[in-house]
Amino acid sequence: MTDRYAESEPLIPDWAGPVYLAVSLITSMIYFGLDTFTASTSGLLAITKALSIVLLAAYAGFSRAPLLALALLASAGGDFALALTPPEREAGIAFFAAAHILYGVIFALAIIQRGWRPSGLAVAAGLAVFGAVMLIWLRPGMGELAAPASAYLGIILAMAILAGFVKGPRLILIGALVFIASDAIIAARWFGGTLQPDGFDWPAAMIWILYYGAQVALAVGIVRMKRMGAASA
Repeated sequence: MTDRYAESEPLIPDWAGPVYLAVSLITSMIYFGLDTFTASTSGLLAITKALSIVLLAAYAGFSRAPLLALALLASAGGDFALALTPPEREAGIAFFAAAHILYGVIFALAIIQRGWRPSGLAVAAGLAVFGAVMLIWLRPGMGELAAPASAYLGIILAMAILAGFVKGPRLILIGALVFIASDAIIAARWFGGTLQPDGFDWPAAMIWILYYGAQVALAVGIVRMKRMGAASA
């Protein structure tokens, strides 16, 4: 008897994946509208924000990418923590650090199985310089979050460096770099005292657009890589 749930096959038909992504996109737009243009309660914002990423995790899970699903669920936990009033920053940092560690494991497995991309050396050098500049600039303003924030910076940079070495869809590296861009804006607001406009909070809008776009790029890129047989994501 043929095993309909064979390990090499996704749990959902090809047409269903885009449906999960579309519903996630709609949910992310609802969150963006609530956060930007209304005075919704923090609980509603937190749930809506996390739900858009949970839907991406469902897409990953049904595509037989369990590590990716766990990374997205950890990200959703971080989203929920940071959307509360006041935000639970330490919990948010911990959740996202766990997500990036999982992403790093996915990329390391891909490199072991498929080899590495030489152009990743240039990416690694650029990210190392960027990380050093960010740490020197922001460390004085980190206060009691200095240790977890510094560790998080190292973890997300390591994740992005590994993404640069992956022989797979370039969406993976794009997602990793855009994720760093989003987090750089958050760090500048939290620890640098900058990007605090008096009127429309465009940095907050950019954070969500970049962050959500990064998660979609990583999710789609990793699922494509898995289907190409590049990694056990």
